[in-house]
Amino acid sequence: MKIAIVGAGASGSTLVRKFIQASEVLNSLHIDVFEKRDQLVVGQPYEQDTTQAIMNEHAQDLSIQADQPSDFLDWLGDHYPELAFNDAFPPRTYYGEYLSDRLLPFFHRPQVNVIPESVIDLDWQGDKQGLLTDTGRWYQTYDAVFFTIGHPPYADRYQLSGTPGYINHPYPIQSVLNTLDPKARVGVIGSGLTSMDVIKYLLKEYDWQETPKLFIRDQNPFRTVKFKRFQGELQMTFAPEWITDQRNETGHIALDLMVETFRKDLADNGIDFKRLIHLYGKGSLAEVEKALQSPDLTLGQIRRYVVRLTQLLPDLYNALTPSDRDNYSRNYEAIFNHFRSQMPVESLKNVINALGEHSLELITDVQSIDYEDNIYHVKTKAGEKHLMDVLINCAGFQLDLKAASNFDLLLNNLYNKEIFTPYYRGGIAVTWPQCQVLSNKYGTMPNTFLLGHWISPIHYGNNNIHLCIKQAERVADDFIQNHKN
Repeated sequence: MKIAIVGAGASGSTLVRKFIQASEVLNSLHIDVFEKRDQLVVGQPYEQDTTQAIMNEHAQDLSIQADQPSDFLDWLGDHYPELAFNDAFPPRTYYGEYLSDRLLPFFHRPQVNVIPESVIDLDWQGDKQGLLTDTGRWYQTYDAVFFTIGHPPYADRYQLSGTPGYINHPYPIQSVLNTLDPKARVGVIGSGLTSMDVIKYLLKEYDWQETPKLFIRDQNPFRTVKFKRFQGELQMTFAPEWITDQRNETGHIALDLMVETFRKDLADNGIDFKRLIHLYGKGSLAEVEKALQSPDLTLGQIRRYVVRLTQLLPDLYNALTPSDRDNYSRNYEAIFNHFRSQMPVESLKNVINALGEHSLELITDVQSIDYEDNIYHVKTKAGEKHLMDVLINCAGFQLDLKAASNFDLLLNNLYNKEIFTPYYRGGIAVTWPQCQVLSNKYGTMPNTFLLGHWISPIHYGNNNIHLCIKQAERVADDFIQNHKN
């Protein structure tokens, strides 16, 4: 059996591990891994970079060994003992080293061949597939192809790509942002974890003549604060068995039942969700300052509950009817993600302190950004104008396949061949949970798979490495079961 894996980040490396472990039941296994980047395993999020970019999870929750929950803490103890404690937010680059230690050995097996080229096209012939790389060479013929192609490009919300001082993609921070002019007027667009990492780096590495600015589109930029990891027991009704039992004759579960179960669980755990929404539900600067001054243990409780729930989110989301997904999106998604995607306390402290010391300025309600006369003109809804020389984009990913295809030749080719089909909620259409590509032209492509952020509107909540690894294992297990000798 000949398999191709396009991309060698966490998902692609997990597939390699699973297939190598099952090589005795897959006939004459051969795996070609296409990865042009020098670093295998880590992917973009965990590549070598500044230590200012940190994980958004506590060290205690970052083991990739399901049967060894302390594995990452043990690894930290051996390599970075100063961070070997439950509540640490370790640098992303350290986590990349850990992933490499655990997964890279599977690439050094005789069944695995790493090809340092970028795939730019797919020749699909039903039961066999070929891949074209940027060298002009076709690789034939594969029994199965697994695309694990990583993050989409960052969204260029103000159509600034190509202008001289605009940085659309800030990673790796240390190499992309290390030659800025400290005399320049610099702004950061967006207020997520990426912008927190960028701001930390800019304030640590440069002595700016003019105060850098943080630009956001609304008035309330922040998520809730992630303090210490909650260590107590929590009641949770949701479980794989609950999902199976609650499905109706059409295979769906009512959103009202999920919401009722969620609320009852929180009440049983003594979590007053209405109080949390009242105190922290806006994401305002005042709310974050208040939380930092008086840490609220309930934020840790709800975070721990949601971490456990996150492992079930894709199956829960896909058990909803399309109408209930619309209802969830309108009425619940924003507030749920506001508490699910908490931000590390040290990242928010850094920004709050910088604002208090006037080494950073926060500009809200941004209405437009235009490039005129070699300067960026940032206008707010109140009519303010800010002139900037450099803008660093941290505004999230572009999940519009058509728009993103302008920046990626593989996406462009497979979009125009009608192999990759835009999913109506964004991203690329696949079957669930098999993750087989759903093509406008060919229908379900049984031996062509897609994993990663491009299927996040279906693989709901997968901005989480554990979900990505879990789904890669699930897809691999299903494939192995269907292709045993």
